[in-house]
Amino acid sequence: MRKFLYHIPAGIISCAVTVIIAWLSLAKDPLPTSQIPLFEGADKIVHFLMYLGCTVAYLLDYAKLKLPHHTLLKIELALTSVAILLGLLMEVAQLAWLVQGRDFDLIDWFADAVGAMTGFALMRFWFMHTFRHNYFKTVKRHRRHR
Repeated sequence: MRKFLYHIPAGIISCAVTVIIAWLSLAKDPLPTSQIPLFEGADKIVHFLMYLGCTVAYLLDYAKLKLPHHTLLKIELALTSVAILLGLLMEVAQLAWLVQGRDFDLIDWFADAVGAMTGFALMRFWFMHTFRHNYFKTVKRHRRHR
């Protein structure tokens, strides 16, 4: 499975995640959750996890594109900002299109932003090294790293 994921071209996963988030954010009832008992604020956790995953996908695709070189902090911050902006745009779209059962909620956007920033922190300070190390096990190394 790992080799299959490494052969997916950079950008495909980011595009797929963005489309899924847009569908989940703008569809009337994308997943029937009326039968599942949820606690107060469960949607905030979902928002947090969606945008954490969105940022991770963006940063992984960027890292895959840059290999064997290291990623740039300013690009990583820009991609994290894109994920935060996507969250804001989805909330504004819910307000503008008046999607039934959906409404603009600033706290949802805050959960989106915190999820995106957490995804950035996880990738920057922990996972990127692991990704590079595992990727070089399956891909031919750069001539300077042999």
